[in-house]
Amino acid sequence: MGEIAALLAALTWSATSVALTSLAARTSPVVLSGLRLGFGALAMPPILLASGQQHTIAEAPVATLAQVIASGALGYGLGDTLYIAALDRLGMQRAFPVSMALYIALTVVFGVILLGEPFSWGLPAGAVLIGAGISLIVIPASPAARIPPPAVASPQPAPVLVQAPRAAAPPGIAGYALLAGVGITWAAATLWLAAASGDLGAIAAGTIRTPAGAVALLGFALAFQRPQLAAPFRSRRHLAAIALAGLVGTTIGSLLYVYAVVTAGAARTAILSSTSPLLALPLSIAFLGERLTPRILAGTLLCVAGIVLVVT
Repeated sequence: MGEIAALLAALTWSATSVALTSLAARTSPVVLSGLRLGFGALAMPPILLASGQQHTIAEAPVATLAQVIASGALGYGLGDTLYIAALDRLGMQRAFPVSMALYIALTVVFGVILLGEPFSWGLPAGAVLIGAGISLIVIPASPAARIPPPAVASPQPAPVLVQAPRAAAPPGIAGYALLAGVGITWAAATLWLAAASGDLGAIAAGTIRTPAGAVALLGFALAFQRPQLAAPFRSRRHLAAIALAGLVGTTIGSLLYVYAVVTAGAARTAILSSTSPLLALPLSIAFLGERLTPRILAGTLLCVAGIVLVVT
């Protein structure tokens, strides 16, 4: 059952990325990330009560709670917002495999260096494959090899989960910075949580971290992006899609991953969840109209192979 949960978590993250890519075209990244986390946070307290882990929050030291909250603000608040911006700028086929590869590789490598986790020679070998895969994905092919996308008239707003085909912009310096920022931020938040959580249960930690990210982002949006914050509330369909992304991606996906780690082990779960980029490819083609190129497919396969070497 743990292996099935890991694969379901991977599929959940892939589907959520499709929804976020579509929504990001019409919603500020800060607002989208904040509302998604807010809706996800609403589902966490009942799950916490059902798990019986609420006492770990009351018993945890103040320093532990503060660091868990800070890790949530860093990972959910800053990291997820950068990821949504990368999705909108670069498309899911570039942003998803690269950010996932960097996140997992950095987490494992610095887990060895900073937290004393076991070392294996798969770490440098995986890093080489991940680097090669990232190069194929983010470095565009020669101009002669590119085929311009067909012009598509779109006088009406596209449905929530369907976009007119469009070519992702070349990464450029800002695109590279976004991709690096996502992987580094997610990894830093994960390592911080691992070092600081102590005896705090996984569900209890999630119940604290998720609202922390939501409050930080929605507070920023309320202060500096009020028109953008109000925009999603004008469409029930738009708001429902954001709420669904929060429930599926933030709540269900995280719980499936935690269950998989407990029952199947961290290494096996990481390997199975690393299939997310592959699962994302057909979804991005079917629902976002993104073009699958041989370079992106090869780069994604190399990233997944590198992740497997890193975590085994």
